[in-house]
Amino acid sequence: MTFAADIREQLETEERRTVGSSFGGAAASAGSFSVPRIRDWILANYPAAKAARETAAVTIARLAEVVPPGRSLHAIIASAIRTAFLIELTDLKVGSTRMKTRWLPGSILMPQADSYEPTQGVFQPGNDPRAATFDNCYAVFERVLALTLEKIANDPAAMLALQTLQTNTRVPYEFPVGYRDPSGTSIHTGANLEWLDNTDLQWLVRSRPILRAYTGQHAEALARIVATKFEVKVYKTDRALTGKDKTNRAKRWEVLYGDFQFATLPECWSVERRLTEALAFFANFPAELRTSLAADGLIPVDAPTTCCPITLAPLDFLFFAAAILQATHGRSDYQVGHLTPLKRGGKHNGPNVTWQSADGNRIQGDLTLDETIALLAGIEQRRSQLSR
Repeated sequence: MTFAADIREQLETEERRTVGSSFGGAAASAGSFSVPRIRDWILANYPAAKAARETAAVTIARLAEVVPPGRSLHAIIASAIRTAFLIELTDLKVGSTRMKTRWLPGSILMPQADSYEPTQGVFQPGNDPRAATFDNCYAVFERVLALTLEKIANDPAAMLALQTLQTNTRVPYEFPVGYRDPSGTSIHTGANLEWLDNTDLQWLVRSRPILRAYTGQHAEALARIVATKFEVKVYKTDRALTGKDKTNRAKRWEVLYGDFQFATLPECWSVERRLTEALAFFANFPAELRTSLAADGLIPVDAPTTCCPITLAPLDFLFFAAAILQATHGRSDYQVGHLTPLKRGGKHNGPNVTWQSADGNRIQGDLTLDETIALLAGIEQRRSQLSR
């Protein structure tokens, strides 16, 4: 068998072992899909495939020569596997997500024309733009490896970015590769792949280690904010039974393009940056942490206190920290909001995202910011007329 055929067998065996009944199967699952197991198999077997001049194996061998010692090569191969071969889809119950290959068929809730009612359909190549044949997935695998080799061999900053994402990740296997055009009818091809690098990623590469290194009085609260607000709200979808995709905690760039919760990975990076910058100017934000961010040129030395855009009340880090450490399920005193709600056509990107107080979120509801301001102005005008 070829290297490609062996990898396919490994992936399909792992899916059948773990997917269970999530996508219409009858069998019980046996744990989660193990990307490390596939990674370790590839690292153990690529030398023989390199001798046979298989392209992917040759590229892995060259990567092994240029990446720094340690676990970097392991992380690169694991991320390439995740990017090329796998997708994390929401199960039929819209209760969770589960990993599967992009080519083995499975039942999911799919959109139907002119309706938001979910209908059961088959995720498979030709029936869903995110699905792909194994051959296309293998071409993506080769392309991811080649792009990575090209970048880190010629740009030390690219290797730094990869290492920072590996040690300060927001979602497992976060990797700076994405689609040139996510809107097509068959998007998962090597030709549609590109390396992602922009000022937001460069900013996060510098800011994430600073946040992680903080060990002050509010370190536990900050870590909880990162886990519940950045890792979840920024990069993953909410539960939704309307829209083109029926989804719950899926990666935003893996839902169907055109769904209101879709966002590219760079758009998610812009959201994290915007929220981090605003969080740093909450009242009573840890002074030493703000100083560290400013000293690295990531934020200005001074700026106005961050306020809720609806109530205009200052947002207080001490209140946020206390609330998040004593969080009640289903309630959040400070929330990540969209100035124009996603269901009203707003985008999940930095310019449209803001911290909001619970009061501000309740007042806004599904209104845009301008509509909310107009509503409040009208209420105030009528109230002033009554008092005359």
